[in-house]
This record gives sequence, structure tokens and C-alpha cells, in this order.
Amino acid sequence: MDLNLLNLFATIVDAGTLSEAAVRHGITRSLVSRKLKELEATMGAQLLRRTTRHIELTQQGRIVYEHAVRIAGEVEAAQLAVSTLRAMPVGYVRISLPTGLSSLNLRPLMADLSRQYPDLRLRILFSNRVSDLLQSEIDIALRVVSDPPQDYVAREVCKVEWHLYASPEYLSTLPEIAQPTDLTKACYLCPPCEGPLADITFKVDAQRKHILLEPKIQTEDFSFLKQAAVLGAGVALLPNYMVQEEIREGSLQKVLPGHEVEGPGDRLWILTTRNLYPSSAVTMVIDFFRRELRKLIGDYSETRNPGLR
Repeated sequence: MDLNLLNLFATIVDAGTLSEAAVRHGITRSLVSRKLKELEATMGAQLLRRTTRHIELTQQGRIVYEHAVRIAGEVEAAQLAVSTLRAMPVGYVRISLPTGLSSLNLRPLMADLSRQYPDLRLRILFSNRVSDLLQSEIDIALRVVSDPPQDYVAREVCKVEWHLYASPEYLSTLPEIAQPTDLTKACYLCPPCEGPLADITFKVDAQRKHILLEPKIQTEDFSFLKQAAVLGAGVALLPNYMVQEEIREGSLQKVLPGHEVEGPGDRLWILTTRNLYPSSAVTMVIDFFRRELRKLIGDYSETRNPGLR
């Protein structure tokens, strides 16, 4: 059943003539007449008795009219309910964050978010993999990658820089690390790599240098890597937004500070599935992350790239 036919039929009855119904719908009178015949054929009954001056409902027509008015009211109520949901952030938003972000002090940000929008409910998961967001029931995923997947909508937040870090106590046990090849003397802590050796790429004066190291510890949990470095387990590859407090305290220091290191990804992105009509809650959280995380993480970048995509 075409609900548009029922809506047109209710307009015909309310207008009193086919001509007036045509004016209200912005169509021709002949089209109104054809649509009426189509509805009567669908119902298998005559719905109106027409004269040159007025129309009159049949018994069957009165029943159809009552249902048409009721359906129109339900459609209007549904549209109002949806527009209300879009206007106010209400309901659940499922968020997947990289493990490294767990080391940032996000609690005040989340608290502000909860206070501003009391009807918003958040479910936060930590993962570094770019999984199937739809299958995993994730609304928003933040990921550190160089090239975001083409299947998703990707919004750039900020540049992410990587460096090597170790505790002063650990470095004091080693010969001086003045160039990348000196790292062979150290225990290397890093994200998982392909094969038994990790390929580290350094950039110095626009020149690239590669060295291969056998990792001592590999894990996707960057908080674990950081803690292992603080405790003197080795030299860790970490995003620099993770270690600002440790640098201030002196529990970690940068290794080979004159060398730029390539990490697993050089940008923080917000990933979402393609949706022409995202909920107001999802839209609001996306805007919140773009604004607040760019301020929080972008301040740690030595070379800024504030442009957003």
C-alpha cells in the first residue's frame, strides 16, 4: 500500500473537491483523479461518489478516510520524534580509542561531556586495530594511521609524532647512543612488527636511514610499553603525546633527539561508517573529539598541521 495514496485521499476529502486537492499537492486535477482510481482499485471498492458540485464518502470511503487520517498522524509523530532525537544528544555512542590515549587525562573531558549532555551514554573500548566498525557495533573510532581506510569517513584530528624513549637509569648502563646503529646495544620495545626483526626508519636532514633490530618486547598496549621503558626494560618507540608527564618528571628522556622516527601512523583520525543521517549524539561527540583532542594532542606536536579534512 502506497501511503502517499492514503495521504492524497485524506486531502481530497478535507478539500471537498479534486481541484482543490490538486492545488494543495501541487499536481494536476487529472493526476489526482488517476490516483483516486488507483486507490479504489487497490481497495476493491468505490470510496467517493462525485457530482459536479461536491463529493460524498461511501461507507468504505469513510473507513479508509479514518485510517488515512490516523496514519498521517502517526507519520507526523514519527517525524517529530526523529527530529527531536537529532536536535538533542540522546542515547548510546560506542567509541573505540587507541590504547595510547588511555594514558592521557581524558577524565575531565569526559566529565564535561557528561555534564553538558546528561542523556548521553558512552561505551568506550580501547583498540589499535581498524576493524569492521559496523560488525563491531562501533559508532566512532579514533585511530593513528597514515592512510585511513577508504571504506570509512575519515576526519583528521592532528599530526602524531613518534620518538624513542628510555629511562635515564637504563641509558646510564649503555654506551652512548649517538647514532641509530648504536641501538643494537639496547633492548628494543615496540609495537608488533612483521617477522622477527623490526625495521626502524629514521629521517635526518631529509635523508632516510633504516636499521633492523630484534625486539625485546612487542605489544599493542602502548601504556605497557611506556611503563616498561620507565622501569628500565629498554628503549621504547612511543607517540610523544604519551610521555609528556614522564619527560617533565625525568623518568623518561628522548633517545637520538636529532633523529625523526617513523611510527605506525603519523595522523590521528576519527573514523565513522558512511551515514547520510548521523544522530545528533554521534555528530556532537565527533565535533567534541576534533576540538578537544586537537588542542590536547596537537600541543605536543613539534611540527603542527592544524588542517582538517
